[in-house]
Amino acid sequence: MNALGAGDRWLARALRAVAALLLTGSAALAAAMLARGVHGLVETDLRALLPATRATLSCAVVATALGALPGMAVAVYTAELSEGPWRERAVRVLEVCAALPGVVFGFAALRLLGLLGVGRVSTLVTGVVLAVMILPTVALLSVEALRGAPEALREASEALGASAWQTAWRVVVPSRWRGLAAAAGAGFARAAGETVAVQLLASRGGGPRTLTARIIDELPRAPTSSPWNHSLFAMSLMLLILSTGVALLARPPARSSPSDEPSSLR
Repeated sequence: MNALGAGDRWLARALRAVAALLLTGSAALAAAMLARGVHGLVETDLRALLPATRATLSCAVVATALGALPGMAVAVYTAELSEGPWRERAVRVLEVCAALPGVVFGFAALRLLGLLGVGRVSTLVTGVVLAVMILPTVALLSVEALRGAPEALREASEALGASAWQTAWRVVVPSRWRGLAAAAGAGFARAAGETVAVQLLASRGGGPRTLTARIIDELPRAPTSSPWNHSLFAMSLMLLILSTGVALLARPPARSSPSDEPSSLR
């Protein structure tokens, strides 16, 4: 037992050392990238970044507007209305779909656009593809948020004679709106940061030149330490600020009241 305990302690120390090394390396890399991004923002005319930023926001907003609400509706049905093994099967399907890389959605969209005879890709078409891509992510995160609702809320609603549908939409959803907002914010961040799907759609011509599309297209050709290279790092920092800002705005501070019950049950 003593030898086993000593081995466990050495293993724990080794794991802590590896974790500390990884965190230190990640922090150093992030600091270096942040420094280059700040330098790029200082050296670059910000007006040159507006078209790509506008295209990124347009695609992400369209994707969130078209994909967030359907994803939440799927989550409500999965978490509150489905029963038995169907619920677990639906969650597994959502997990698989959310884990699919963007290249799968981009390639499928290219084939579908080819079958439909669509020549040029617009911001709306790109937003629709991104909406389909983020829908499983929003749905999965929303399911986790809805599962966190206190069971007492459901029991109280049912005691008042409400149906399962009424309980879900009028009690559970209002009580977990913070988690649902965070799910929508995560979907927006994924849509704004998607690279491969947007680049594949842009290959048909006419696609929006988002921040990620410009970075992946121009970075291999930009000379090191050139103003062109600095502007691309500035785009990377702009994308980081955009995604982080939306994620923070989508998670409003919790109320000071310990109760999270909607006003209809108070």
